Amino acid sequence: MQVNRKKVAALIIVLGIIIIALIIYFSFLKKPISLIPNEQLAPVISGQLPSDTATGTTTPSDMPRNYQQYDVSKEAPHQTNADDLGKVSMSFAERFGSFSNQSDYGNFTDLKILMTNNMKEWVDKYVSNLKTQPQNDGAYYGVVSDALTYEVKKFDDKAGEAEIVIGMQRRESTENINGGQSYIQNLDLSLVKENNDWLFDKAYWQK
Repeated sequence: MQVNRKKVAALIIVLGIIIIALIIYFSFLKKPISLIPNEQLAPVISGQLPSDTATGTTTPSDMPRNYQQYDVSKEAPHQTNADDLGKVSMSFAERFGSFSNQSDYGNFTDLKILMTNNMKEWVDKYVSNLKTQPQNDGAYYGVVSDALTYEVKKFDDKAGEAEIVIGMQRRESTENINGGQSYIQNLDLSLVKENNDWLFDKAYWQK
């Protein structure tokens, strides 16, 4: 009987120790599990993840475009300055100084749109004189001119007067194209302003 009592007492002690250990484990060591109410769980339908439309993000490509129309008529009109005339004069000088008898001196007539009436009359007389020169006997005769620099000697927008000197490299050829020696020659140009347009009025080759 004493042995059975000892066994029962030992069993009670072991069970007590186990109960105490379980109490300590669930009270201090194991983190509590928070339960989420069913109404807060977003359902998953057809394999799609739940989305929150209230806090969605917008990529740059999804942003509405801000179309703005540009009105060219509101731009202030460009005022021609001395540099503008210098650049135009270089183009004019290259065309004016390059010609051949085989092209019937068409470079002069092509430039008439940029000339005053005074210079147009001079061009007609100049071309007529060139056609009577010995170089117009059937053999090739031509001059090629390249504009290198420009210098604005005078520019008066109010008075409508300008003077520009173009530095040119020229090559005079007879019989063969580009067969002559190149040389430097300046061209003096005078411009006047007519109806708000700058036109070439005079042209002189410096010796």
